[in-house]
Amino acid sequence: MKEVCEKCRPLFEELMGRLHEQAIEITKLREENKFLRKEIEEIKGKLKEKQKPSFIKEPVQTTPKKTGQKKGHEGYSRHIPEKIDEIKPLDNETCPDCGEKLSGIQDVRSRVITDIEVNVKNIQYVIHRRYCKKCCKIVEPEVTDALPYSRFSLRLMLLVMMLKIGLRLPSKNLIKFFEMFSLKISDGEIYVILNQLKAAFGDYYEELVIRIREATHKHIDETSWRIDGKNCWMWDFINKEVALYVIEKKRNSKVPIKVLGSQKGKYCTTDRFNAYNVLVEETGIMQQVCWTHLLRNTKDLAEHYSEAKYIHKRFKYIFRKAKEGKTSKEKLSHWIDLVATSRTYKSSEIIKFLKSVCRKHREDLFRFVNNPEIKPTNNPAERGLRHAVIMRKISGGSRSLNGADTTAKLLSVIQTVKMQEGNVINNLINILQDSK
Repeated sequence: MKEVCEKCRPLFEELMGRLHEQAIEITKLREENKFLRKEIEEIKGKLKEKQKPSFIKEPVQTTPKKTGQKKGHEGYSRHIPEKIDEIKPLDNETCPDCGEKLSGIQDVRSRVITDIEVNVKNIQYVIHRRYCKKCCKIVEPEVTDALPYSRFSLRLMLLVMMLKIGLRLPSKNLIKFFEMFSLKISDGEIYVILNQLKAAFGDYYEELVIRIREATHKHIDETSWRIDGKNCWMWDFINKEVALYVIEKKRNSKVPIKVLGSQKGKYCTTDRFNAYNVLVEETGIMQQVCWTHLLRNTKDLAEHYSEAKYIHKRFKYIFRKAKEGKTSKEKLSHWIDLVATSRTYKSSEIIKFLKSVCRKHREDLFRFVNNPEIKPTNNPAERGLRHAVIMRKISGGSRSLNGADTTAKLLSVIQTVKMQEGNVINNLINILQDSK
């Protein structure tokens, strides 16, 4: 390297110093970059672990509960049926092991088994027609165990309805089921049967509508339903005796108002959906807010806002005291007021929730305290829709408005009859025969 002149030396030394500093800084940045790359790879690995497929379950850390009933509970065993339809004596004259002739009977024991017979049977009715002089026409006896213009018996048609709607069996599987018994039935015939039964149960469905209107307390809920690929809604109105289903295009207050009509002096349990607030104003029905939904809302708020943990804790305590039945309704309402007024909340979501519950629905929180018929949760309606939700997932909904109407009406009949005692098929037959 050539020698630097005295005049340029200070500038040269300054440049060399800057280059040295930059070289040190570049070395540090490279090391920092290497460290950050390693840290990014570790984070990616952790994210991959968190994003495991849903079917991969985490190992169970706790010991699973023991199966069976708890200590102190009475044991259960299958009881011997009260009605014995057939008695079959069994006896051997020779020993089944060695063939030796057996002596006289030493003892007798009994064993009861339950069997089922499913046989295809074709019945031909020979109908005698006679002339009535008074009516001036030919009359004939009615075939009571079949619907008009149907080639199947009433019991077989009801079995199709129970398998298709009651047990959510797809039509193709329904056809295969009957093929096992050498009975051929087409996909079109299945839907003809369902439409015939819808018409036959028409009066009974209208009776269910009247009964749910007159009920002093009912549960209401709704879930999505699809008709020909378009979003619609299935509503259920349910209590201990009646389960009524309605499928409509809209999810607004007009549906429950149309179904229930005037409801002064009556109660309903709901999930705080805004349509039910309009229902209260229009029909005069009194509303009980579902506490399961309330606690679910407070828990969700507590997971996102630390100041909502106090609200969730207090709501759980108040609900527990309300269920015990030892605290007055006035005191419970006062505790709710304190939750809203004793602290200042910053989150707009929390303020909005407290305004809705503690102001708008203050009178709807504890109607169940003084009235044992009113339930504090909307569990019956939620369970009533579970069957429809599974049916929707299997079938995808209905293909037409008529199919949706058939599903709603027959599902109402089936779920209502299931609440009654006795054989479901026999009860359905009695309903149809009594309506004639």
